[in-house]
Amino acid sequence: MKSFLFVYLLISGVTVALPLHGQDLSNLEAQRPLGFSGALELRGIYYNANGIANRREPFTYLLSGSPTVSLYGWSIPFSFMVSKDERSFRQPFNQFGMSPTYRWITLHAGYRNVTFSPYTLAGHTMLGGGFEINPGKLRVGFMYGRLNRATVIDTTTQSLVPFSFSRKGMAAKLGYGTATNHFDLNFLHAKDDSTSGPGIPLHDSTRVLAAANTVLGYSMKFLLFKKLSIESEGAASIYTRDLNSPITFDSIADPMLKRLKGLLDVNGSTEWFLAFNAGIGYREKNYGIKVNYRRIEPDFKTMGAYFFANDVENLTINPNFTLPNGKFRVNASLGIQQDNVNLQKQATNKRIIGAGTIGAEFTDQLGVDINYSNFSNNQRPNTLRFADSLKIVQTTQTFNVMPRYTVVGERMVHMVMLSVNLSGMKDYNSYFEQEAANRDIHTSQYLLNYNISFPAKLLSVFASVSHTAMEGAGTETSYDGVSLGGNYSLAKPQLQAGINTSLMQGKTIAGKSMIVNGSLNLNYRINGWQSIRASFFLTNNNPGSVVTGVNPAFTETRGELAYQINFGL
Repeated sequence: MKSFLFVYLLISGVTVALPLHGQDLSNLEAQRPLGFSGALELRGIYYNANGIANRREPFTYLLSGSPTVSLYGWSIPFSFMVSKDERSFRQPFNQFGMSPTYRWITLHAGYRNVTFSPYTLAGHTMLGGGFEINPGKLRVGFMYGRLNRATVIDTTTQSLVPFSFSRKGMAAKLGYGTATNHFDLNFLHAKDDSTSGPGIPLHDSTRVLAAANTVLGYSMKFLLFKKLSIESEGAASIYTRDLNSPITFDSIADPMLKRLKGLLDVNGSTEWFLAFNAGIGYREKNYGIKVNYRRIEPDFKTMGAYFFANDVENLTINPNFTLPNGKFRVNASLGIQQDNVNLQKQATNKRIIGAGTIGAEFTDQLGVDINYSNFSNNQRPNTLRFADSLKIVQTTQTFNVMPRYTVVGERMVHMVMLSVNLSGMKDYNSYFEQEAANRDIHTSQYLLNYNISFPAKLLSVFASVSHTAMEGAGTETSYDGVSLGGNYSLAKPQLQAGINTSLMQGKTIAGKSMIVNGSLNLNYRINGWQSIRASFFLTNNNPGSVVTGVNPAFTETRGELAYQINFGL
């Protein structure tokens, strides 16, 4: 069996992956050497439409499977699909990698997503190798490999989108301590291979320039007296945008970059940026508070991470409180955030960022959750004192309250839940004249749901009513709906049935519309590895005001019959 599996993978040319971050070799003997599991399904689909052209074939079939091979605890998943018009086979993990662990040593090989710090190597996929060792309190890590693969020209279309060079890099971590008390130094150096491009002129403006990046950072975390926590992370990123820049080094005015000449890839396109965050918190059994500060300069980036929200500075305070019995909980956050960190823009965007959550259990039956957030946006001009067009003042508020009432009896369980969601964006800009259209937006959602279940009879029934409305920018839209449904199970035979119907009426300036949806599902379990499923779906859409050829009324029906096998060896 092992030989057959190896030959099959070799012939098929499938590149596989072991999607485990670490395989503990110390208990390898306890792992199952070889396993095979998955599911196979054959499904027939019927479709019909009245009032519009068919959006799919009247009848089709689909054979699909998701087998998984396991080797000593590693899983290798596959999938295939055969239908009337399509054939496909794919192995979704097309990157191979492993991270075996023995005691305090972890090795990385192949495609890995390793994180040393958020500002150096932070989860970027790397094809290479490395290690992490933690003997005692020593914390050491190293990775080397390829971060990007060079793209090639499509020989059929001669297109090149997107363009990228081959990029290789190394990252290292050296620190001392434990998970709760440590200090680490982090390093990253990555560089594009400008010779790996597919023959495009060196300074073609349509392509990405070969770049280099060096980042030096630190991370620390300390817990004092088991109550006071201090943590901080920071980094300096030196980024050369064009390794082949014609700008001479003598044109660099920054004295720090001049000192790095000869050590790093520095030229006239080189800049350096800073990122920093710190927090201090105090925690008791039933309450706590934490203050966080973050500052990331404009254009800060690292080749070891995919994305950074830069040009941002914020200060937040996060208190929390819980009653000893756990029946009342409060979590809040309030702070100030702004961009234009280096005062290089014509306008600074300031925001008040605030949010709060309250949870309460008044009795064993009655409880409520309340959420509120208020985000203000105040953009003021800097270099142009009287440029009113640069001034933007907006406030966005959201409010959600969800009371619930549950009654648990010997024969039945009742639950009533009400959900109210209110949100609005208020525009206070004085730049627009009074006659201008109102740009405020308000939305409201109300949902009342009732559910009754009979555990002994394996029966549950539910009903709900809803109302949604939106008003803003000269438009008003609302929807009112009602839903009914239920689920029923028979222990012998193992049959499950479910039905769901909904009616939704919409109202706009153009008129009223009506949408009716219905579904019926039956599932019969033959034995522990076979089952049959039947489903029926109905949609009726009546837009009210009909524009010929644009929004006709129509009815769609769809039925499915499926046979499924679940296997495991």
